[in-house]
Amino acid sequence: MILWDLIGTIAFLGSFGVLVLRWLAQGGAALPAPFSAPLPRREGEFSGVETWCKVFLAAILFRLAAGLGSVVLYDLLSGAGVGMTDLPKLWQRWDAPHYIHLVELGYGGYLEEGKPLFLVFFPLYVWLTRGMRLLVPDTALAGMLVSWLCFAWGNVYLYRLVSEEYGERVARRTLLLLWLFPFSFFFGGIMTESLFLLTTTAGLYHIRRHQWGRAAVWGILAAMTRMQGVLLIGAACAELWCEVKPLDKEGEERKASFWEMGKKLPVLIAPLLGGGGYFLLNYRVAGDPFAFVKMQEHWSQGFQWFPEVLGYLAKNAVTWPKVSTRWEMWIPELVLFPVFALLFWKSWKKHRSMFVLYGFVYFILNYCLSWLLSAGRYLSCAVPCFFFAADELEGKSKTTAILVGGMAVLQCVFCYRYLCWGQVM
Repeated sequence: MILWDLIGTIAFLGSFGVLVLRWLAQGGAALPAPFSAPLPRREGEFSGVETWCKVFLAAILFRLAAGLGSVVLYDLLSGAGVGMTDLPKLWQRWDAPHYIHLVELGYGGYLEEGKPLFLVFFPLYVWLTRGMRLLVPDTALAGMLVSWLCFAWGNVYLYRLVSEEYGERVARRTLLLLWLFPFSFFFGGIMTESLFLLTTTAGLYHIRRHQWGRAAVWGILAAMTRMQGVLLIGAACAELWCEVKPLDKEGEERKASFWEMGKKLPVLIAPLLGGGGYFLLNYRVAGDPFAFVKMQEHWSQGFQWFPEVLGYLAKNAVTWPKVSTRWEMWIPELVLFPVFALLFWKSWKKHRSMFVLYGFVYFILNYCLSWLLSAGRYLSCAVPCFFFAADELEGKSKTTAILVGGMAVLQCVFCYRYLCWGQVM
């Protein structure tokens, strides 16, 4: 295992080092090829309000169709005799009941073993669902509606981001890949996926447009949805560097460039305020701003370096006593790692550093959990990976059809097993 950890660490340092050199080159550093190779020439397209409304409506209709389809699928395969009115109840699986109880009881009222163990769940989704309950009394349905609306709004931002960078054809393909990714059914559930998709995609969009104030607001919201929301700080710093290009200047002009970046730093690090709000919640409920760390230990969660995680994933994929759990959890998590790693290997020279660095760090961090149960769900929010894949599939209609068809089938399988309380979470 020591040798494996060493190999994994060297591979990470080498990969991250390459991405940093590429970023330095995009900021004006004089580096040899391939680090200084120009980005492929692409024609971005700007869409209008009419297109955004169509994307929003299409995403809502897809979520509605997927939700109703899940009821039909579950009824046909399980013979449980459920109807469409059972949709909110049917989707109360795994973490969903915890969110429902947090909405109804609050962090201080929902206890287990006399402790606020559910402080590990970030608050923004809980608060938004509580607000939706003013219009929709059923908590589960309110939570699903929040997810559906956030998913649709996030799709609008994703479409704008990708179309303005790569063109509308790639943007449409990106949405298709996102919708049919095997674990994207979580976007329709009582969980934070859709909200995190919205906040991070909106943050990335405004960072790319150099609208730093708006990016800061979305970054704060992202950090109140999940801890990984603070990664938008890195994306913003990377993009500002490439915009100012300080290493392309000399003397007083270079000093002025660094001063210009420094003045924007307070706005760039604004997502830390979202994290601060979460710490304040911990303090108010448990008297300790870092109480969530202790609560994570109760759920067997903590940081573990990704080679070690891959090691226990591989072991569990082969030796776990219950075979169905191997196929529902351990094998998919293990397979997804090389798939996404290959995507980064093929894409690192073709895209702006802000996208590649953000996506790579997000990907690795999601494989650094001491008991990884939800890699597929987390990777459904790895936004840059979907337009990297869409760009790779340009002009490959047969490959695209096979890929999306296979993903759609897998999504139905995993969704059904989720509804059956399988180890899909």
